[in-house]
Amino acid sequence: MAIERDLNVRRFYLSADAIQNGEAAICGADAHHIKNVLRSEKGDILQLIVTDGQSYRARIKSFSKNQVYTEIIAQENISQTSDLHITVAQSILKDNKTDTLIRQATELGADRWISFVSERSIVRPNVDRMNKKVKRWQVIARSAAQQCRRLRIPDIHEDLLDISDIFSLISGKETRGFFFWEGSQIMLESNIKPTPRSVILVFGPEGGFSEKEAKHASDSGFMITSLGPRTLRAETATIAGLSIMQYLYGDFFSKKS
Repeated sequence: MAIERDLNVRRFYLSADAIQNGEAAICGADAHHIKNVLRSEKGDILQLIVTDGQSYRARIKSFSKNQVYTEIIAQENISQTSDLHITVAQSILKDNKTDTLIRQATELGADRWISFVSERSIVRPNVDRMNKKVKRWQVIARSAAQQCRRLRIPDIHEDLLDISDIFSLISGKETRGFFFWEGSQIMLESNIKPTPRSVILVFGPEGGFSEKEAKHASDSGFMITSLGPRTLRAETATIAGLSIMQYLYGDFFSKKS
């Protein structure tokens, strides 16, 4: 199938049980978007992605008030998932900075987003406020995944953790942890062996991490690393670190000789 045609097909995400007997019903905001924004018609082709990452081509059969009914016409084998699984652990930021970061992190291939409170965090939302934030972030991640044509929507962790919870996330040998701290003199390197397949990237709040937190991270097995000689804003550091990690170990360029 030609790339040009593929890019013109709109993508929508469904739960795995939404496809039954070769048919799928699309409801809610997606149905509204298909009917009233895209003004799609019977016979138009859609791409449906289920939660396990499988992709299908579907043809619109009919419409009801709140649903779009489709029939599956093909199952696609598409691999757009990086070999590197990336968890971004971000100390909670003020205002709506996290909204933008989640959209950008989704575009850059992050698989999971965790928010936590650290020593210098400016904001500390209560449970109700956090729940509202998470629901908004889930919508943003879904929208960003559709825009950049990802097969999977990043998982937005629902709870606001404490930084001590983050330090326990690399107890296994399969995951490497990177703690980005402006006080470090160590730069990221491309020759880390073995090549990590799962990483946790930890980024601080507006005021950065304390020396005590950096020491705790190091004692917990994290590599304490710098993003260069300049002091970056918190939101800049997150995007820079994520981009570098994808370049070194992910899918930003072909490693084939």
